Amino acid sequence: MLGGGDALDAMVAVAAVNTTVAAVPRAVAWCADAGLWGQAADAGLRPRLAQELLRVTAASPVLPRVAAGAGSVGGCPVRGGDRLLLVARHAAGAHRRDPDGRDPAGAGVARLVFGAGPHVCPGARLATVLLEDVLEALAGYRPVVGRCRVDRRAALPGWRVLTVRAAS
Repeated sequence: MLGGGDALDAMVAVAAVNTTVAAVPRAVAWCADAGLWGQAADAGLRPRLAQELLRVTAASPVLPRVAAGAGSVGGCPVRGGDRLLLVARHAAGAHRRDPDGRDPAGAGVARLVFGAGPHVCPGARLATVLLEDVLEALAGYRPVVGRCRVDRRAALPGWRVLTVRAAS
């Protein structure tokens, strides 16, 4: 049986890996489509690009929550105990602005996909570092999307087929 600290460590590792597994194909496809491999190759821009890619690919775009107290969300009244679905992808402005390591979204917006305050994802930093490592490893090959087919039945944006290959 795992102790409290061991269980938390395992949970953080699994959550970070799951986030990264969901984000990597989307991030690689986005880099290929938008020509972002130059930024991925630049050690100074790579960390900001990774955060930007996580902002727009939102591995967990819908976050179920329960309101702790009365308030309002977007002008709509909320009572304590109300169940909410937060659409992190929209809160992070993913639909308004493309990722750019040279001109990243503000920190308050960019980090929303990982939650905030006491509900922040404990694996956020690990997921970001894992994506940075993948971007560094692939940047020299400048992968391109060879073939893709959208999975129209999936609840989250994704592909039934996604083939990425090194640029020739």
